[in-house]
Amino acid sequence: MNTKKQPQTKYYPLWQQILMPLIKPLAILFLLIAWWFGFNQQVGLNHILINYFNISTITVNDGQKHQFTYKKQEATTEIFAASANGYGGPLVMMFEIDNNQRIRNATLVDHVDTAGYVVNVMNQRFLDRINGKSISDAFHNGTDIDGVSGATLTVDGITNAVRKAAHEAALNRKLEPQIIAAPWRFQWTDAILTLLVLIVLFERKMPAILRKYHIILVGILSVVVIGFWANMALSIASISSLMLGYWPDLRQNPSVYILLASMTVGIVWLGKNIYCSQLCPFHHIQRWLHKLGKNNMPLSKWINTNGIAVINLLLWTALMLTFITRNPALASYEPFSMLFSLDGIGIQWYILPLALFGSFFIKDYWCRLFCPLGRGLNVLVEQRQKTRKWWRKRAKRKADQMNNVSSHSNIKRK
Repeated sequence: MNTKKQPQTKYYPLWQQILMPLIKPLAILFLLIAWWFGFNQQVGLNHILINYFNISTITVNDGQKHQFTYKKQEATTEIFAASANGYGGPLVMMFEIDNNQRIRNATLVDHVDTAGYVVNVMNQRFLDRINGKSISDAFHNGTDIDGVSGATLTVDGITNAVRKAAHEAALNRKLEPQIIAAPWRFQWTDAILTLLVLIVLFERKMPAILRKYHIILVGILSVVVIGFWANMALSIASISSLMLGYWPDLRQNPSVYILLASMTVGIVWLGKNIYCSQLCPFHHIQRWLHKLGKNNMPLSKWINTNGIAVINLLLWTALMLTFITRNPALASYEPFSMLFSLDGIGIQWYILPLALFGSFFIKDYWCRLFCPLGRGLNVLVEQRQKTRKWWRKRAKRKADQMNNVSSHSNIKRK
């Protein structure tokens, strides 16, 4: 007689039974403490400039926010500095003004922006386009200053910071600065990205012939538009920068908000992580490489058992470092921006080839085993599903209570 094999019950030691339920609330508590600590450790321009020049004191000129004076080796120097948000966080710009009221020695003093974009801007010698400009100029990317492709928000941050300090200096010198209202910058990339998002959200409403080629069309548009053209692939650095309050101007970069809106709608409305499964360009490149490799190497039992815990740890560590230092770029090891711009720093040069190589043998190699953003979005999807189940149980319980009350009242009447 065949008997079904009963599943073995896994028993944990007492200390594990006590600690395991505490891991999640403690992890969230430490994240909140790290965010608060970083928030209270923020420093002003004075401190940043003191560290940059390695001096003891620097003075803010009376009545000015962005004009500073410092002494070094008995020489007094007047400088101008301000900060503005780039793609991943604030950038601090500093410059001097010559006798002709023109900018000299423009310098990026400090930043917490995404490193790949900053490297791209510096490699194209963007600061040379600022040096020599009059302090009354508009300093508007795309109008009186030529931008840098693939790093629009970083360029906007630099020009906005220079504009703040330069226009303050112009008014102080009785000059009339040119002011250009920031227009809505809805470009071809934004239009195609909007179309891509609509294709993903309303896939089931599309004609059958289009659904047949849906994944091919979405993959090509994602890699070309989000990846190489706009270089706007989301990462843990870009999301954590929003959590720190570094929100870009909606008028200057609607693409970020289109991606965030689609991500939110996918989680709340569809209960799916549509960014990682369909919109992420790196996901499609991995999928194509895996098809080329024609391999499907099985993961070890240990990875299948503990893989989620490892990614949770990577996500938690990245957020802790970001919140404590208030520097999203510090904890970003994802190779997305480097792949599409070929500009990266440090460990990214080693991670990218390994991630691409692994994709030949393991499906979604990076996404499944290492991506902190993907894990974070999946956690939100899981929480949405749990909340939905809880709400349905609550509604059913209330309906059952109402039915019971109605039944009792009918019995009493009889």
